[in-house]
Amino acid sequence: MSGNEAVKEEKQAIAAMDLGSNSNRLLIADLNGVPLFRDVRHVALGEKLAEQGYFTERSMERAICSFMDFQEMMKVYNVKRYRAIATAACRMSKNTEAFVAEVKKMSGVELEVISEFEEARLTLLGARLNAPKDKKYLFVYDLGGGSTEITLATNEDSPKILATVSVPLGARNATEMFSLQEYKADKAKVLEDKVRAYAAEFMEQIKAYDYQGNTALIATSSTPLRLTSWINKMPQYDKFAADGLTVEVKDLDELIAKVLHYSFKKRAASVYVGPNRAGIFIAALVIFRTIYQMLNCDKLTASLKGAQEAIIAELL
Repeated sequence: MSGNEAVKEEKQAIAAMDLGSNSNRLLIADLNGVPLFRDVRHVALGEKLAEQGYFTERSMERAICSFMDFQEMMKVYNVKRYRAIATAACRMSKNTEAFVAEVKKMSGVELEVISEFEEARLTLLGARLNAPKDKKYLFVYDLGGGSTEITLATNEDSPKILATVSVPLGARNATEMFSLQEYKADKAKVLEDKVRAYAAEFMEQIKAYDYQGNTALIATSSTPLRLTSWINKMPQYDKFAADGLTVEVKDLDELIAKVLHYSFKKRAASVYVGPNRAGIFIAALVIFRTIYQMLNCDKLTASLKGAQEAIIAELL
């Protein structure tokens, strides 16, 4: 062990892990909540899940290996308390129980499969850190690989969830279900209609509130962060620099309309998309645009902060 690692071991830390359909994320913080270490692993746990209903051996291996690596880093930073959550993919898969058991056996990590409401609650608490203070309400919009959560909440220190919905469509499973590895207008329209149908009850519920013009839209996950980096002409996708930046919806409309017609090769070569996301980016854009247009806000704030930051705050 190096001298630096020995110093780390003298201090205690806490950690949050968030396993989704595409990625597994680790955040380690000190006992003041200051981030010490972050890691994101592209595990594609939800690969072929929409088609066969269960995790493949290879996808489980990738996810388990990421937890084994995360456990080693938690030892380096002397993590004493953590919470590891799993979201839509694990709620959907038929072999989740066996997978969770194998994660525990191989890595020692206790993985908790959380409900749609708990996912929305944690995302709200994290995303609120990027919320402007001058709005009465918040829309928090989390586009994942296997589901998409939309929440309307009060914009206050202890926000109250007024309405929430979990749409069982995300970048990865929608790509597989609607064969949208490349843009096809007819298939994109079917996906858009499905998203609108799933969100219809939510849209009815929020009519009870004076949200029009009084609501800030905060969008978590990599899609808004990538698009915000692009709109701001950053040298490359920079989730840290994009975190908390606000863009005009009209600029999003213009960029998405252009990128939808990029080939896989062009998306993969883009510094804002890359090869790991290129295959699922079309479906992500269709879902993303459909929902922000439904919510009818003229601005959108991209947020890196989400469930992990909420977990860290609650562990403290």
